[in-house]
Amino acid sequence: MGLRVQPPDVNVSQVRFSVAGDTIRFGLAAIKNVGEAAMESILKTRADDGAFRALDDFCARVDLRLVNRRVIESLIKAGAFDGLGLPRAHLLAQCDLALEGGQRQQRDRAEGQASFFDLLPAAPAAPRTAEPAAAVVPEWDDDQRLAYEKEVLGFYVSGHPLARFEGVAESLGVTSTAELAARGHGARVTLFGHVAALKETATKSGNRMAFLTLEDMTGTVEVTVFPEPYKVAAPYLRARDPLVVRGRVGDGDKGRVVLAEDIRLLEQSLTGGTRTRNGGEATACRVRLRAGVDSAERLASLRRLCDEHPGAVPVFVHVLLPTTEVVVRARGVSVDATKELVAKLDELLGAGATAIDYAGRA
Repeated sequence: MGLRVQPPDVNVSQVRFSVAGDTIRFGLAAIKNVGEAAMESILKTRADDGAFRALDDFCARVDLRLVNRRVIESLIKAGAFDGLGLPRAHLLAQCDLALEGGQRQQRDRAEGQASFFDLLPAAPAAPRTAEPAAAVVPEWDDDQRLAYEKEVLGFYVSGHPLARFEGVAESLGVTSTAELAARGHGARVTLFGHVAALKETATKSGNRMAFLTLEDMTGTVEVTVFPEPYKVAAPYLRARDPLVVRGRVGDGDKGRVVLAEDIRLLEQSLTGGTRTRNGGEATACRVRLRAGVDSAERLASLRRLCDEHPGAVPVFVHVLLPTTEVVVRARGVSVDATKELVAKLDELLGAGATAIDYAGRA
């Protein structure tokens, strides 16, 4: 619909979600650990005395009997202080000092000391050197920042941990959770996401299996992992690493489920080398190329090798940049995905740089 959802903001948000133009602003009531009394104190202070200028200013003005450390931590993790211009990690690291300063100022005001000193002539301000840039705590990495958002909001607002893999997922021919409803019972699907919830259990025969909730960028789906695939996948299920799940669509008590046949880490799916599934036909040839000074030369060599082995299998080039991975479909280029070609590509680009995808046969 073209609407943007903005994180909560102590200087803008209301108790409930609010609308400004084409933007929806998160309400303070949606933040975990922020109770009604704390919200009323924040909004009243803002209405009476204006916007908060810094975390120290916030702690000096709100009622700290109602807005405690847990509330402030949740506000920081949710991004409610982003408008102050400092990293969330820095604000969280300074939380204790800000609280101590705020409590001291409020205690002084309660004892009448602040108004007494206000009667005295102002003393000249002591010279103060600027705080060095190194004193600012660097921001968390994207995964940690988004994990905190999900913890206190229940949603990812400023991004999604799987967004940087979107092109990679497309090259794998994945089905999104939003598309599962259109797939028939028993249809084979490939899913891409990470584990949002996990329940491990034992069968009557004593074998271990699991039920998990797989989350991608469009929603979630329940996945049943029977003992055989569980033996291989168990170590991956307890982490937040992106997974590729292959299986069949089924119907459970709560709607669509996927019965997993194979679960791999994304990295394994991309670099696992030549692999077959039930004798299926090759569906993609993927090569990984680390960006560098000789990238153009290696790309030219890659193109020549592909031209020497023409066929019907499309080629995807995974370009490894310092902080991300970009997937490029080599349009107009298709190959015969033989072991000979894989060996030559690995010789050119490094061992394990080439992977062939195979479609399973029913």
